[in-house]
Amino acid sequence: MRVADLTVDSTKLYKAHVELLQSWELTKEHWKDENSESFEDNHLAPLGPLVRMLTDATNRLNEVFARVERDLANPGEH
Repeated sequence: MRVADLTVDSTKLYKAHVELLQSWELTKEHWKDENSESFEDNHLAPLGPLVRMLTDATNRLNEVFARVERDLANPGEH
C-alpha cells in the first residue's frame, strides 16, 4: 500500500454523490413544489461539478504522490 493514496476517499465521495442523487429521485416523487425545485437548483445541482472537480483533483494529486514515492524509493534514478 502506498503511503499516500486518496483513491478510496475519492471513490467514497463519488459513491456518496450517486447515492444522494438516487435518494433525491425517490424524494422528488413525493415532494413536488417550488421549495423542492429551489432545493434542487440551489443545493443539489451545484454538487455535480464540484464532485467531478474534486475527484479529478484527487486523481492528479494521487499521480503526484506516486511519482514522489517512486523518486524517494529510487533517489539516484531521477
